Amino acid sequence: MQQLAILHTREVKAIKDALQKQFGYFLREDYAYLQNDKQRVFIITKEVAKIELKNLKIDKLGLYFGEIMKNGEFRLSKEGTQVLVREAREHDAALINTVDLTPAQVKEYFQGQDLEMDLGTESKLVILFYNKDTIGCAKYKEGKILNFLPKIHRGEVIV
Repeated sequence: MQQLAILHTREVKAIKDALQKQFGYFLREDYAYLQNDKQRVFIITKEVAKIELKNLKIDKLGLYFGEIMKNGEFRLSKEGTQVLVREAREHDAALINTVDLTPAQVKEYFQGQDLEMDLGTESKLVILFYNKDTIGCAKYKEGKILNFLPKIHRGEVIV
């Protein structure tokens, strides 16, 4: 069983600051943020957060939103990316560090390959899109978009 801890206001602010810096937007919806011992962060509604978790044996709770990296970055999960993008669109907010992929690049990405691309010299996290659909979050480093797509989401026939 994993232990989930509810993050305090200061810890949530650090996540929101990281998202603002990385993507130009953070979640405005009022969620409770939970963290497990592997630095993974889950979001739940505030009503669910009122339940006393210590007395329950819970395998999973909430939506896997992302992971706190050692360098202070916050890497969004596939689902976390979709939540962030959906909310940003609802508020007409412009996102930064986004990459639109071609059909060939999408196919390579879903096959588990890194993508060769020139997005500058700065290492950063990016949000990937294809035809306005959100694919996920990836790391750009040294001329490559590193593939973080879980094997369960990979496949041959995508585009």
